[in-house]
Amino acid sequence: MLPGATHNLGEVADLLFIFGLAYTIGHMIAGTLADEKGPRITALVGGLLSAASTSAMVLFHQQHALLTLQLLNGLGQGFGFPAMARLLASWFERKERSTVLAWWSASYSLGGVIAAGLSVWCATTPLLLPWLGWKRSYLLPALLLSAVVLYFYFTTENDPKEAGLPQLAKSGNKEKGSWRSVLRNSDVRTIAAMYFFLKMNRFTLLLWLPLYLIQTVHYSDGLAGATSALFEFFGFVGAVLATYASNRYFQERRYPVAIIMLLALGFMSMMEPLISTMGWWPSAASISLMGLLIYGPDALMVSTAVLESVPNCEAGRASAFVNGIGSAGQMLSPFLVTRFAHHYGWDNLFNLLLITSLIPAIIMARKWNQGSTPGPNSAVSLPGEV
Repeated sequence: MLPGATHNLGEVADLLFIFGLAYTIGHMIAGTLADEKGPRITALVGGLLSAASTSAMVLFHQQHALLTLQLLNGLGQGFGFPAMARLLASWFERKERSTVLAWWSASYSLGGVIAAGLSVWCATTPLLLPWLGWKRSYLLPALLLSAVVLYFYFTTENDPKEAGLPQLAKSGNKEKGSWRSVLRNSDVRTIAAMYFFLKMNRFTLLLWLPLYLIQTVHYSDGLAGATSALFEFFGFVGAVLATYASNRYFQERRYPVAIIMLLALGFMSMMEPLISTMGWWPSAASISLMGLLIYGPDALMVSTAVLESVPNCEAGRASAFVNGIGSAGQMLSPFLVTRFAHHYGWDNLFNLLLITSLIPAIIMARKWNQGSTPGPNSAVSLPGEV
């Protein structure tokens, strides 16, 4: 929710919908740019666009202006994931990627916790630009993002060859990727369908859990914020744990670990209304576990499994398609939650999360025995190639 402004649930849902729609479009544009023009310039353009639109909220905070700026912000932020996926695919060989991607994916959950704390600090501290008041929560993070993205651009290279190092082995004989090839990939389609529901769940809990804790469990604003932050914090653990379990106990098979964690997530969703009546500690443990069980499959499938199913030249497009479809679920989440909570109450929202946890597990079930090597409908990798 935007600091310092008062919005009803409908207005918040509109803002989140616009952001999600632009974020989805941004992914599709960035997938092509990252594969054809390079991830560095793609990330630079997206980061600066996001920073500019966010800082502009200092001047414009009427509803129609915020909708426009959120659209630009979502578009810019949508450039990030495909660019980073393409960069990591170019710099790390297949055998290294799962561990690297697990730790990289953990930045999404830890970054969310840090960003929330930074936003509160910026809105309340008297140390910097006190005349701006709560509007500092727009300006200072935008300046920080600009600095980081410029540092990234000037200190990285698109691939080892640009840095004067030996190029990684190529994937198959393809020199250029295509959207047609990505869309024909069975693994990419399966993961994308799964992620539509998983990302819907993730953003339902991420954005609406504090409101549930305040209105239904009757926590104070501060306690609700601190408790809901556990969801993202323990997401970091889930990202690393899922990859370790897949590599150590499932012979690098990704699907079984994701399915098991989603089934466990469904069970925890069903139990949460009961657990929340048992006191703070059980509720905090439940929320932490749900974060672990969501971010684990998210990192394992959307980061690792996607890049293992396509050649490097399609890494940007494949990541963009999967995350774009997932963002469509994110985009629908605000309206689904507000309508469901209004008609059935916040407790019954967890019954919906049970269903939307079981559906992605079922979608992936037919690939239970598939290893990390692409199947017959996926991009072909020759022995010894990345």
